[in-house]
Amino acid sequence: MHEVQTAKNILQMACEEAKRQGLQNPRAIRVRVGAWTGIDVDHLKHDFHTVAPTVSLDVETVEPSARCEDCGARFEAKPGSLSCDKCGSRRVTLEQRRDIELISVE
Repeated sequence: MHEVQTAKNILQMACEEAKRQGLQNPRAIRVRVGAWTGIDVDHLKHDFHTVAPTVSLDVETVEPSARCEDCGARFEAKPGSLSCDKCGSRRVTLEQRRDIELISVE
């Protein structure tokens, strides 16, 4: 059910960005959603259409990225296995995991 609130938040962010760009109202919105957000993208799109039926929403899902604290390698983090692909260290920092990022507004 949190997809409804997420849809409203995305629309609000997009409207604020549209204003900054001098646009009247957004017609198309593109967002990037971290795979570990717990958001069901199909539900989000459905709920967004309910909240803003005339605005198209494009959602790109991205896997979390991580950085090894020991060797500095960057890699795609996999659920249940947060160890470095290069050296095997478990001292890793997630750099993108639960974010929703506004990519573009038209």
